[in-house]
Amino acid sequence: MIHLGVQYYRPPFPNPRYWEGDMAQIADSGLNTIQLWVVWAWVEPEPGKFRFDDYDRIVELADAHGLSVVLSTIAAIHPYWIHRVVPGSEMVDNFGHKVVSSNRGECHFGLTPGGCIDHPGVWERMQGFFSATVGQYQGASNLAGWDAWNELRWNVQADGLVCYCPHTMVRFREWLEHKYGGLDGLNESWQRRYASWEDVLPGKSPNRPYTELMAFQDFISWRSVMHARARYDHIKGLDLDRVVTVHGGQPTVLHGSDSYPNATALHRGNDWSFADHIDGIGCSSFPLWGGREMDRADFFARIDFLTSAANGKRVWLSELQGGRSNIGFSVATSVDAASQQRWVWSGLSSGADTVLFWCWRDEVFGRETTGFGLAGNDGLAAERLQAMKHTGRVLDEYGQILESYRPASAEVGIYFSPHAYYLHWSQEGTARTPLDGIRGYARAMVRTNVPYLIVEENHLERLQGIKILFLPRAIVLDEPVARALEAFVRGGGILVCESEFGAFGSNGLYRYPEDRHFARLTGVREIGRRRLETETIPVRFQDIEYLLPAAQWITPVACPEEDTAGGESPTALSSSGQARLGEGRILFCGSYLGDAYLKASLAGRAQAEAFERFLSALIRDAAVGLPVRVIAPRASGASFVHVRVGKSGQGMATFVFAPDDVERVELAFPPGSYGQGAKDIVSGQVMPVTRAGGEERITLERTEWGISVLI
Repeated sequence: MIHLGVQYYRPPFPNPRYWEGDMAQIADSGLNTIQLWVVWAWVEPEPGKFRFDDYDRIVELADAHGLSVVLSTIAAIHPYWIHRVVPGSEMVDNFGHKVVSSNRGECHFGLTPGGCIDHPGVWERMQGFFSATVGQYQGASNLAGWDAWNELRWNVQADGLVCYCPHTMVRFREWLEHKYGGLDGLNESWQRRYASWEDVLPGKSPNRPYTELMAFQDFISWRSVMHARARYDHIKGLDLDRVVTVHGGQPTVLHGSDSYPNATALHRGNDWSFADHIDGIGCSSFPLWGGREMDRADFFARIDFLTSAANGKRVWLSELQGGRSNIGFSVATSVDAASQQRWVWSGLSSGADTVLFWCWRDEVFGRETTGFGLAGNDGLAAERLQAMKHTGRVLDEYGQILESYRPASAEVGIYFSPHAYYLHWSQEGTARTPLDGIRGYARAMVRTNVPYLIVEENHLERLQGIKILFLPRAIVLDEPVARALEAFVRGGGILVCESEFGAFGSNGLYRYPEDRHFARLTGVREIGRRRLETETIPVRFQDIEYLLPAAQWITPVACPEEDTAGGESPTALSSSGQARLGEGRILFCGSYLGDAYLKASLAGRAQAEAFERFLSALIRDAAVGLPVRVIAPRASGASFVHVRVGKSGQGMATFVFAPDDVERVELAFPPGSYGQGAKDIVSGQVMPVTRAGGEERITLERTEWGISVLI
């Protein structure tokens, strides 16, 4: 079953007088599921005394109206008694101060950040909350599943970097000991002379030595993964038959934008590692959040980051924007029905099986007052609910087809290195730069309709089936990863590298160009950073020159046959910047293209189109097979047609998203894709299939929302 639902209750709002009428209206609006925040502080106001009466009534009302229920266990809102009952459980910041907890900015009752999860007494009490909640509702016939950790929050309102308490320090050193095999192994890797584990200290703030800063970030991310798994194991052990997921405020790839002094890079964990163990993963998405709106390409890429990590596990759009994102005394953009439906169907086109809106009514608490209601007072609720009703009917009729849908496999990869994020954060207090590098390549793939996979550095088994791998700002590389990438190339793969590829180890230490893994293998090496005097560089590939956006610096490439002093290649990527290795190739680029393209694309500059043409040439050269081709219209400026293709049962399913200024879309498919005709399940229209040039062709007229789903 595909769950199309809405977050309803964050206690004590909405008021009980609305509950019965709201359940009826939710069901009438095409939705089939509600989500409830089960807040630890609220249900256990006194130690060991649980109160579920309000949740009991809502679950029963939902059942009476045919609605399933997802329960989100909000264990990060701690009871007020936590520090009284568990003495010494406070978090400690990087200056040695105990963190003073307070009410959460968007939750009416309970402490944040509360006690440290490394304190055994805190975890014991938290387990009690999970046990009581699961015991109360595992017998509910309409319980669909559990969201075990909401937005992976553990340090909100800590007001600084955490945690440096004695319990976390013990765990940090144990993690290092396991990773390096003891103090001697740590000294060898870090090139230190520690005499005792007590001398090994975590990083404190950016712009200090990289070594322990990177290690502490890696540990904090691992610690979040372990905590998520512990929550999952406890809940799953009590309710084996229900799906149990966790979800982030955004996909892991985008968590590099969290900046000092509030958090380290990837402090909320790693989606790839969550999905290794947990039934599924999700993320929140508020595309029209005031001041940081996502355009269509960014939103599609956001979901791709999530589905790449999920690796076939459940994918949830766990909090999708319901109404306008009023924050404080503001009036944000209202959410129109067409945009919202594009978000819904983009999730389904990526393989999501659950979409939960935040939230049903406008909020009435704190800074979120007057915002986010799907049925809220922003002037567009009626059209949103009417559209949702139509989508609900489509899901009722074609649910089995959509449930069996799986997106087409990718032959193009984009490399994601958490260690590159840790390095950038250690210097700059943010990992925005490598993050934007990945965003740039992903944006170009979305705009040119190339299926792609984000390949995380610790999950290189996912390279199976990939033909070409782009490595934006992959500045950190350890030998085991380098050897895996070498094997990929020797087996016929293509690597496209940017400047200073593998210049650092995960120990934060710099390697001279001649000491880097692929320089040793190929003899191709960079000869030092040079100022980038313009925002573009000319790049020649297959006798065509592209003027591409570039960023930060240029590191000219010297090949074995060139004299180092006179052999600088200002084009950075040319015949002299390529090397064969086994059956494959490595393309070396002496600048940064991905984040430069992102900036140019968002600004609508011509260099962005040159970058897209350049990538298309590389992908064609790699013999990548594409499941669909947009004949017309071609992408121009911000306007582009996006198409997603996959298998549904024995047949094809194609999701088409047309921009507002396009009245007709022409698509070409390989032979045997659709046969005699295709039906659009959203509009009900049936389109004939013609044949030309060995392809099947379908022409679509614009629909109400610009969305078509062809079966």
